[in-house]
Amino acid sequence: MWPLATLLPMLPPGQAERPPVVLVHGFLGHAQMFRPLVRRLHQADFPVTATVGYPSVRAEPEEIVRRIGDVVEPLAADGKVDLVGHSLGAVGCRVYLKLFGGHRYVRRFVSLGGPHAGTSMYRLTPPWLQPLLDPSGPWVQKLEEGPEPVPTVVIRSRYDHQVLPPRRAALEGAHEILLSRIGHNGLLWSKRAHESVIAALL
Repeated sequence: MWPLATLLPMLPPGQAERPPVVLVHGFLGHAQMFRPLVRRLHQADFPVTATVGYPSVRAEPEEIVRRIGDVVEPLAADGKVDLVGHSLGAVGCRVYLKLFGGHRYVRRFVSLGGPHAGTSMYRLTPPWLQPLLDPSGPWVQKLEEGPEPVPTVVIRSRYDHQVLPPRRAALEGAHEILLSRIGHNGLLWSKRAHESVIAALL
């Protein structure tokens, strides 16, 4: 669990020449939840990682997208970055990539349990997020149009209790890694999920 991970010192970043990795958390999450994955990325010689923070209970979709761009675009000044999003953060990443021109700055995208086709749980989120997570909502329909603009890998749980039904985390045209015995937030902490992220970025 992430609170225990805060007791472990961060490893120094690697020295390999790889693109920066930008990580975007999900609903009710925060940037520190990526700490175990950042440690593993440093171990795997990814020299630069950055996290995007946003107030998920208050931020509207456009605000999430703006925050992603504020982190991605300065890091992409000398090349492109890799983008990793969890849950709502993964959906925000796709909005940024497909609708706000973010594909110009991103080499590849990895989704961890993103409800790309919405989720039956959308009514439990604030009203301003429901159009983004409603399976019949306008954002979901808009994002279904056209192919993904950058190479995309979906890592999802076979039995996800927050993306209902779990198949809504799938994404047509994307390479998919389906993990068993790992829950929705477990995708942030599982060693198997971490290795899948690293494999997707190599």
